[in-house]
Amino acid sequence: MAISVRNPRRARLIATLAGLAVAVLGGVLWLVGDNNEVTGSNRMDINSSAAWNDVVGYRSDQTSKYESGRDLRDTGESQMTWGIILAVMGLAAVGSRWLISPTPAPAKPTEAKLTPEQQEQAIAMYLEAQKRSATEQ
Repeated sequence: MAISVRNPRRARLIATLAGLAVAVLGGVLWLVGDNNEVTGSNRMDINSSAAWNDVVGYRSDQTSKYESGRDLRDTGESQMTWGIILAVMGLAAVGSRWLISPTPAPAKPTEAKLTPEQQEQAIAMYLEAQKRSATEQ
């Protein structure tokens, strides 16, 4: 379904630039999320002795660092998800530029093609109107 606009070039440009901006924002958000996810996972690995608390009952002084690493990993995963969503939406906006079509030009008036009978009838009506106007004056 094409969308008609008065200035299709401007509308296509706006759709393209807005889509690229959203896609770039999504890509940046995904990269930041990936970095946070990796950093959080590494912190969890480094402070993994805190994970043994549930299994063995071992109390570790690394529990807070482990929890902050887990929170950072979860935040990174969420950022990556939203980054992918924004990137796809941006690419869809760029793709939508082909749905914008110019408004159709108004139809040019064409010459009236009358059949010979219609021409004779039109001439007779014109002559009759001329006679009426002459008698009214």
